[in-house]
Amino acid sequence: MSSPISQSAKDWDKRYSEAESVWSLEPNQFVAAELFELPVGKMVDIAGGEGRNALAFANLGWKVENVEFSAVALEKFKARAKAAGLSQLCSSNLSDAQSAKFAFQPSLVLIAYLQIPFAELEKTLDNALSQMPHGTLFGVFHARRNLREGFGGPQSIEVLPSVEQLCDWAERKGLDALIEERFREVKTPAGVRQAIDLTLKVSR
Repeated sequence: MSSPISQSAKDWDKRYSEAESVWSLEPNQFVAAELFELPVGKMVDIAGGEGRNALAFANLGWKVENVEFSAVALEKFKARAKAAGLSQLCSSNLSDAQSAKFAFQPSLVLIAYLQIPFAELEKTLDNALSQMPHGTLFGVFHARRNLREGFGGPQSIEVLPSVEQLCDWAERKGLDALIEERFREVKTPAGVRQAIDLTLKVSR
């Protein structure tokens, strides 16, 4: 994958090697609010990084698969799963998001903050749906509007999806999708700022 925000596996391996935790240890707030009440099943976390969301589901009893193209991130994920006594519920898949073949048929697919050009994101979404005949697909992204009106996230419009892009994709696929802009508070040394995210929820 190539984009203005350094999407090579080598670059991400370096980033994951240089910090104990690149991302928060807690699951994303929208993921927790929208999905934790679903019946326990099998979930695939696409571009799951160090596994903060996948591990949260495993802790609830889900069988989880972390699809990630950084080998360093997956090693961290496996170490954290072992430390938490969750290894039997957790598997890793070193693959690109657009073409990954899942180890099992999931009832939930999660894509959290995979910020890539929209043509590549479409391929990722299509690939996920092709392997999930029934269940829930949930995505959360830094929104395009965040670039001018929000805080943080990538500073390239190319990798920031818009409501219109996701609505058009869902319509072309004949999907009943809920697409919303969401506001998230971010604590900074200068005070609390507001980020604008975009969520996608498809149930089949």
